[in-house]
Amino acid sequence: MADVLSVLRQYNIQKKEIVAKGDEVIFGEFSWPKNVKTNYIIWGTGKEGQPKEYYTLDSILFLLNNVHLPHSSYVRRAATENIPVVRRPDRKDLLAYLNGESSTSTSIDRSAPIEIGLQRPTQVKRAADEVSSEAKKPRIEDEERVRLDKERLAARLEGHKEGIVQTDQIRVCCELGLFSPMLIFQDAHFSYWLLLLLCVFTGLTVRFRLTCLRFRNA
Repeated sequence: MADVLSVLRQYNIQKKEIVAKGDEVIFGEFSWPKNVKTNYIIWGTGKEGQPKEYYTLDSILFLLNNVHLPHSSYVRRAATENIPVVRRPDRKDLLAYLNGESSTSTSIDRSAPIEIGLQRPTQVKRAADEVSSEAKKPRIEDEERVRLDKERLAARLEGHKEGIVQTDQIRVCCELGLFSPMLIFQDAHFSYWLLLLLCVFTGLTVRFRLTCLRFRNA
């Protein structure tokens, strides 16, 4: 994993979005605390036995966000927001590195300890949010599908008026005593009326029941 300064440089060169949220800075799927130390040595430190000090991420990011300001105005704004400033001797060299004008800098300490960024499950969270959003939507599509199925069923029943005689229909008529199953084969004239009756609807209307009764008694 690259150090945070290299990641900041890459995002700045490629003009990718850098998000400062709360106490962290987010680079895509990874994030670092704002106050994490980079490996860029602060001018004037690390000499004559003095320990090295490094610029923090928020200090460098604040410089990038206010690079259009004169250095004096930038310093005042940084002091107002209580952010450590990038010293004037480091400004030009640091910006040249961050903008891709130079590939490295003598102030970058390659031996400095590197803090690994925390990976953020952004894609997993996004997928979960989309599923949750879909679950909250009204079931309009399902209701429309049910309505269309009902219409297709009604049309199919209408189209079967001259179709096939169903076993259940014959059974109902037998139970109602409207005819004997043997009549279907013995009396072709009666079979005609029977088929016409059974193919109208699955339920028998009063009018057709009376017709069948009159036909049977004739």
